[in-house]
Parts: sequence; structure tokens; C-alpha cells
Amino acid sequence: MSDQIVFFGSSPFSAPVLQKLVDAKVDVKAVVTQPDKPVGRHLRLTPNPVKVLAQKNNIPAFDSPTASIHHLESNIIGLVAAYGQIIPQTVLDAFGGHIYNIHPSLLPKYRGPSPLQQQILDDVKETGVTIIQLDAQMDHGPIIATARDTIRLDDTTISLGNRLFALGTDLILNSQFSIFNQIPIPQNHKQATYTKLLTRKDGFLPWEKFQQLIDSTRYHYDPHSSLACLFRAYYPWPGVWTLTPQGQRVKLVSVNPPEAIFA
Repeated sequence: MSDQIVFFGSSPFSAPVLQKLVDAKVDVKAVVTQPDKPVGRHLRLTPNPVKVLAQKNNIPAFDSPTASIHHLESNIIGLVAAYGQIIPQTVLDAFGGHIYNIHPSLLPKYRGPSPLQQQILDDVKETGVTIIQLDAQMDHGPIIATARDTIRLDDTTISLGNRLFALGTDLILNSQFSIFNQIPIPQNHKQATYTKLLTRKDGFLPWEKFQQLIDSTRYHYDPHSSLACLFRAYYPWPGVWTLTPQGQRVKLVSVNPPEAIFA
């Protein structure tokens, strides 16, 4: 199979994947990412790191997946890594089934938008990355390859995500794209579990609960405690936070030792 690809990605985890592909001299024909977003006091439209990296390497970048299909050549692969949007059926059809996703869990467990956070929240030890062939449903397609890893006691969403997406990229590169020649294995959908789209409110704890958890951690730190898992899962966003009885926002900035600041 061709090692020419169209890359789909928008999150901070996507840029290192694209960089590994570029460093490996993979022929990235185009990048599809989300539109520029307003940033800062002046709300200046700013491209995300994936688009910046594409422009740096003279790779055409598109804000819409449908725009990319007009530039497809025959026998080309689509590779998705934390793109953050559902890819339309017309785009899936344009790739003739050869569009694949790097997902940071051992599917069918932890489908959905927050698998990294939920695995840390659940204090699971065994994790991994799954490469699937995309279909019309979220994280539902057949499995191409998996690689296992372990969640460390100091892992945050950032460290775990960086490691798993790198592991998935290496699966592809080390096989010289031959894994895409394998026959996909359907997932056992009866074993599927789902994660939700996080909001800022997910990191909120009532003031009394916040104080209670900090006090218990101050005298005995347990990496498996609910506060430790919550802090690591929600670092750096949405964070663990509360409101004082006076309405001031307080954010947890360290869990070992516990430390909170007004924010």
C-alpha cells in the first residue's frame, strides 16, 4: 500500500504525530485540521500547532475534510490522530476504506472524546493504543493493530497521551505501512464503553469536599486516591477547582504535596 497520506489532526497530541511522519520522510500530501480560532485579549485568529507545522513543511492545510478530497490521488491513505470531529461519509468513501484512526485506548473500551482522562480517573493500569479502520460511527470500525502500555502513577493526560500517540505512530512507521494490508478484525461491540465530552464543570468540587480531600492527602498521599486520579486526569484542563463561600475560584495546582491557589 502507498505511504502517501492525508493527515487529520487538531489537538496538541496531533502535532507530534505529524512531526514523526515528516521526520520519517513520509509523503504527507495534505493536512486537515480545524479552523483558526480567536486567541488572546484581541481575539486574533490563530492557527493551531498542526496547521503551523504543516505550513512550516510546505504541506497544504485545509480547514474542511471535504475540501481535501478534491486533491486526492489514487491509492492514498487517510490517517487520523485526535482530529476532534466526525469525518463525513463522503470523505470516508473518497478514501475507499483506506482511512485509519490512532485511538489511545484498547478498543472497544473507552470509545469517545476523553479516553485518556477516563482511564486515569478509573485508575486502570493496563492501557494501549488501537489503530482502526474508520467507519461512520465513533471509534466503531474494525481493528488493524494494537500495542499495549501501562499507566504510570505519575501519568497525566498529557504524558499518557503523548506516549500512546507516539506508540501508535511507531506501529505504522516500523511496519513501513504494511499493517494496513492486514485484514481488519471487527470489534466486540458488546464490550464497548464510552467516554463523554468534558466541560469546565467536570473539574469542579464543592468547597467542603475540596477541603476534605486536600486535608486527607496532606497527611497521607495515595497515588490511587480519588483526588490524585482527578488531578492527573484533568491536568492541565479543566483542572480541579472549587468556589469558596465568598465566591472566589480556587484551583488545585499540586497534589503531592497538595497546594491550591486563587485563580
